[in-house]
Amino acid sequence: MTVVLVPISHEKLTELRDTRITGRVMGPVTGFAVTAALRDTFGLAVADDEEADRTALLLAGLKSLMSYGKRLVVVVDASAADDGDPLGEVTVPGISLHDMTAFFADAPEAAPAVSAAARAVAGLDLDAAWDTVEAQALMTEHDLLWYGPEELDAFLSTWALVFLD
Repeated sequence: MTVVLVPISHEKLTELRDTRITGRVMGPVTGFAVTAALRDTFGLAVADDEEADRTALLLAGLKSLMSYGKRLVVVVDASAADDGDPLGEVTVPGISLHDMTAFFADAPEAAPAVSAAARAVAGLDLDAAWDTVEAQALMTEHDLLWYGPEELDAFLSTWALVFLD
């Protein structure tokens, strides 16, 4: 099993929550993991595990921002196919709520910076988005908040009030 950080939309996160009732699996999904290629790209040694994990989280958050306009990332323990991507992109055949160990999202006070970064990265690829001033400011000034799986129901209702347009 590999720790995979999956960029996700609010709607897909709700769908993931509902897998506890439906028993269905979502997938395949693309996520980010600490791979040899990611370590090589960012010059991270094996001893740099914490920084490698943070880098994978930042990449997943940025991909979520690019895809959905918000930074929302699910952490799953799953079998993943390492695609050899230099940024650690991997493919997971399927996930359910049972696989989720945590999730990350922006704090409400980050909403203006999230909106500015989302506009700046629209239409860019991940490499170009990473280098934008707005994305770097968002990643530097606003850490993603960690949530446990038991907080999912409350989060989904509260987050919708703050971040959904």
